[in-house]
Amino acid sequence: MLLFTGLTLIFINVILRYFFGKPKSVLDEFSVYFVVWGTLIGIAVALRNNHHIKVDILYNALNIRVKRCVSIFANSLGLAFALFYTYFGFELVRNYVESGQRSTDSQFPLWIVNLIMPISGLLFSARFVDKLYLLLKDGGREWFRTEAEGGHH
Repeated sequence: MLLFTGLTLIFINVILRYFFGKPKSVLDEFSVYFVVWGTLIGIAVALRNNHHIKVDILYNALNIRVKRCVSIFANSLGLAFALFYTYFGFELVRNYVESGQRSTDSQFPLWIVNLIMPISGLLFSARFVDKLYLLLKDGGREWFRTEAEGGHH
């Protein structure tokens, strides 16, 4: 819905620019916000559903026990990145709150715009914790079972 809203704002501004000669900079500004928010939330959903882009030619050649070790490493690294991203996202928002900085065109508070950083970081973290839990719970029995059934975990 966020992506659709952002693209709709872009479309409206194109119509205003080319047919009426009166584009609105505020539409450009908010279209970017909506597209970025939609993309970052979409990444968390893709991670949840294993629909993210991955190169798995080497991974698929590994035996199942090595796959589990690689998956534990990859998801631990992902979690570390997500925590780093979340922390600095909170710092960015805190700096915008303290400075009171606003966007140039609409004067919209930039701390609200940038809230997507810590929010998406928390969503990414939750996904990586969930994946690690599945890999580690009961020695990975459920993970092994789903991997043997086709790997949709």
